[in-house]
Amino acid sequence: MADCLPYDKSNKYSILTYAKQLEEKSLRDVIENLNEDDCHRAGKGGFGNLVEELFFKYRPNSEATADFPEAGIELKTTPLKQVKGGLVSKERLVFNIINYMEEHRESFLTSSFWKKNAELLLMFYLHEANQLPIDYIFKIIRLWRFPETDLKIIIDDWNYIVRKIREGRAHEISEGDTMYLGACTKGANKSSLRQQPFSDKLAMQRAFSLKSKYINFIIEQSIKNIEHIIDEEEYEYLLSETRMSREDFAEYRRIQLEDISSVVSSLSDYEYGQTFEDFVLEKFKSYVGWSAEELIAHFGLKINPKAKNRYNILCNRIMGVQSKYIEEFVKGDIQMKTIVLEKNGKLKESMSFQQIKYKSIIQETWLDSYWYETLTKRFFFVVFQRDSDNVPRLKKVMFWTMPYSDLEIAEQFWEDTKSKISAGNFESFIKLSDDMICHVRPKARNANDLMETSSGRWEKKKAYWLNSGYIKEIVS
Repeated sequence: MADCLPYDKSNKYSILTYAKQLEEKSLRDVIENLNEDDCHRAGKGGFGNLVEELFFKYRPNSEATADFPEAGIELKTTPLKQVKGGLVSKERLVFNIINYMEEHRESFLTSSFWKKNAELLLMFYLHEANQLPIDYIFKIIRLWRFPETDLKIIIDDWNYIVRKIREGRAHEISEGDTMYLGACTKGANKSSLRQQPFSDKLAMQRAFSLKSKYINFIIEQSIKNIEHIIDEEEYEYLLSETRMSREDFAEYRRIQLEDISSVVSSLSDYEYGQTFEDFVLEKFKSYVGWSAEELIAHFGLKINPKAKNRYNILCNRIMGVQSKYIEEFVKGDIQMKTIVLEKNGKLKESMSFQQIKYKSIIQETWLDSYWYETLTKRFFFVVFQRDSDNVPRLKKVMFWTMPYSDLEIAEQFWEDTKSKISAGNFESFIKLSDDMICHVRPKARNANDLMETSSGRWEKKKAYWLNSGYIKEIVS
């Protein structure tokens, strides 16, 4: 099959040119003599295998090397969905399974992730319900190498995941631990457990993945025809085992998207050994103790000191970002939350999240639920505390992800919520006074703001909340 390929398997541009025949077309459009079995093949991974076998004419394998080893290219087919604003990622992009027993032996340069995925051939297709995979239309086909500043964060993400394995805490790994490179669960349920080398506790099977928000960044760049020029010296610096002098590297200026810009403009912004999170925390140090009004005056902002978004704007300015959105936060799906403590250190308000979708929750499992996805994100807490004159002043900032033990409590809470909704019981949800980390309570415009349930009844809208006492413990 592989002896007479219609492309040069050692040349990535030949492979790309061949792949681009599929842009705005389906496999059915370009492949002759399809048989009935091929037309009806489906299932997770099935479509990617179809593309490999029928279009690229090679048999899929699970080897540690890239799909096109001579060219150093890994092929990834990944679905898009159409929303009001355009095309977005349907899901995270999943890579190889993390072998807990082996990955801890490697450096990033020799890791299973990097050996396979240093450069990607991304083939984005539009997923449409009730359509055969053979008829999916490919919308974006491109090569992708991580820009240097992104690669720096991905290396730090990989190091964090592997450090947990080395510490015997693979069972505590969470997608919220990291920014761009995640460790997503891989398996239908909790029976997908694996041994780890430095603990007797079994750990959930996980795979390296790029978070869907990062994939959306790639999609937007592709639609706008924005190309990143890779500085090969910067790559050499990042991937070298012994760091070269920073003075040897020129500043790399990144192309910025409209209304979004980055905290880090070039790798030269980092001190030696500094992570992105370290860099952000350092930015805030000199502003601890400042009030919102003082920060507004310092940055010359013309905003209402009581505007709802004032804290977000101020945080962006402290980080050196003039735009509305922070690129690293968007791509890493980091949730910025402002907390205002009282003079005595107590927190009056619990933290609200999305309203509970009564019809959806009864179809969810814990691992694919909204609440699990939310609690395993990375959070950036900006903490103010009122002084003796009742003026809120910046106290601290911190990155946080819910610990594994607390996530288990949140799962019990979610199971209780789901079972009560399934039974039509909307009056006895877990309350704030139950002191169970999180609770359910109304979040609606008024008494007439209702949501339909699976039984056809209409019930008052309620939402997930993290308890104020729990948030206070976190930030203290």
